[in-house]
Amino acid sequence: MHELSIALSILDVAEEEMQRHPGAKLDIINLRLGKLSGVVKEALASAYELAREPSPFPLARLVIEEVSGNELQIASLELEASGELEE
Repeated sequence: MHELSIALSILDVAEEEMQRHPGAKLDIINLRLGKLSGVVKEALASAYELAREPSPFPLARLVIEEVSGNELQIASLELEASGELEE
């Protein structure tokens, strides 16, 4: 199931970005998922639930926006402490 490796990669990218925001808490990862990307939305959501438990972000939600095309992109991270939106 390649969705699990994608979920782990999403968390890795989020962890790298969060190093730039010490003390902030990751609340939401907003993801754009193209309908032609070859990734099954439901499978990715399930894989993310499994992958986030042992991660530094066990409570961070993944919000998936389906778009046309083949993109798979983290659109933004929403941080709880400051309420800011990072791209």
